[in-house]
Amino acid sequence: MKLLGIDYGLKRVGLAVMDTAAPIALPLRTITAGSLEGAVEAVAAAVIVEAADKIVVGRPRRLSGAGGPGEMERAVDKFIAELRKRVSVEINTEDERLTTDLVERERREAGLTKKQFDKDAAAAAVLLESYVQRQSRK
Repeated sequence: MKLLGIDYGLKRVGLAVMDTAAPIALPLRTITAGSLEGAVEAVAAAVIVEAADKIVVGRPRRLSGAGGPGEMERAVDKFIAELRKRVSVEINTEDERLTTDLVERERREAGLTKKQFDKDAAAAAVLLESYVQRQSRK
């Protein structure tokens, strides 16, 4: 099964792919989307190009869990609702708290500059691997 991971942001959307037969997520690219509609259109096209069977979208929950969904979590929910109108594949979410911090630490440890490293696509890969690991424990 081929998975498409999405690290949704208001300015950039990171994409990663994984084939569950060889569960290693690969950062794909980052889309610069000027609008929600542009992001949905670009991701819908990536679903076709990558022949994705399932989508996993990072959902940024608050660390405290209190106070209901935050602004970015609501934006992700809106993105998912619009994406569901455009694609017929299953869409799941994965908690993406701290993925950006993790990939930023990995970038520094690897000695790469910010220009040499696509942190949004890398974050999408981390959330895909997290999703698959969580699913395998169920």
